[in-house]
Amino acid sequence: MQLSWKTLNELECDFGEAFFLLDVQAFRKNYEEFLDAFRVIYPRSRIAYSYKTNYIPRLCWEVDRMGGYAEVVSSMEYDVALRVGVDPRQIIFNGPYKSEHDLERALLAGSVVNLDAYYEVDLIEAIGRRHPQAELKVGLRCNFELEDHHSSRFGFDAGAGGDLYEALKRLESIDNCVVAGLHCHFSSGHRSVESYVRRTRRLLELSASCFPRQPPHFIDVGGGYFSKMSPELRSQFPGPVPSYGEYSAAIASEVAAAYPGADGPELILEPGSALTSDVMCFVAKVVARKRVRTRELALVAGSIHNIKPTLHGKQLPMTVVSAADLPDESHGERPADIVGYTCMEHDCLQRGYRQRVRPGDYVVFQNVGAYTVVMKPPFIRPAPAILVLDDKNSVEVARRAECWDDLFGAFIFPNQPEPALPPRPPGAV
Repeated sequence: MQLSWKTLNELECDFGEAFFLLDVQAFRKNYEEFLDAFRVIYPRSRIAYSYKTNYIPRLCWEVDRMGGYAEVVSSMEYDVALRVGVDPRQIIFNGPYKSEHDLERALLAGSVVNLDAYYEVDLIEAIGRRHPQAELKVGLRCNFELEDHHSSRFGFDAGAGGDLYEALKRLESIDNCVVAGLHCHFSSGHRSVESYVRRTRRLLELSASCFPRQPPHFIDVGGGYFSKMSPELRSQFPGPVPSYGEYSAAIASEVAAAYPGADGPELILEPGSALTSDVMCFVAKVVARKRVRTRELALVAGSIHNIKPTLHGKQLPMTVVSAADLPDESHGERPADIVGYTCMEHDCLQRGYRQRVRPGDYVVFQNVGAYTVVMKPPFIRPAPAILVLDDKNSVEVARRAECWDDLFGAFIFPNQPEPALPPRPPGAV
């Protein structure tokens, strides 16, 4: 996406000094490339898009339009899927905490619920007794050891003495419960091809053991895949960054070998970052520049919480868009730290930026599509707008800028009537 200073300045006038730009076409391309890489090896592959990574309704709607599942981990996300228009039968409900109401609503609507812990088995039994005519379709999340002896807290223990088989036995004893498949997902940071080979093989072993007479309806290998990224960002990772095709060779090849016929299980994949990371950028205006002893600082109308709320240490790809006629207030060409609007010392969006950056410029950070929208805290300032900008610079608002009421509307202000707030200009925060 080529961005001119004029375009960004026009967007600022309508939406404020900071905003996200969402490239829907790039998201569609990522989705299709990821799915095609798997289907060329195992045709019964399907994407279940991870809502928790980025639940912008515009993206969730695209996934549904392209035939993907909605993978949700809370009733809040479940409601997003329903509001988008997703058929409940196309929703997969994961996560460690699901209330009895959550389970009952999803199961009676026809959604698949992947159980995470033994307490949910008790709830399924109670729901089954209350609704004997309904089919309750569940899966089991499996917990097994990875190569680094990492012990995950999620899922049923598939090791010796674990509770996986006991849970399976109890669920199979419920007349109207169908155990449809097995699920795994690991958040340990292991994203290598070898790691996915190992977890897929182990999941296939468990499937053969748990479903000895016929294949399960599905095998769900979860998410955690690397996204596309620039060489600049790729170089900051200690090991190789696999492509979609390399992940497919690691996973789909194993499933195809285990189930060579046409009646094998559906292979479900739960990408989030792999589809979204590179389809959003964050734009913030440079407000001021100053020098503190030997340190150069460029203040922008954004925060580290807008681009990396997990506070990881990677330097995200960044460019500066300048107007040719802006006055030169760059204090020379010394490297500058790009700092944010909060009162926290750690609010540094990029350290030692070596190119010219001046008040009136716009900084543009790439690879901010994963977890930024869903994890940005309501700290200091509300969240900025999210805009869809096409090749003709036509603008679609995916989310308006948050305002005071969005953050404080649920609070009770003691001994005060509700204040009458003055009207706010477009994009104001």
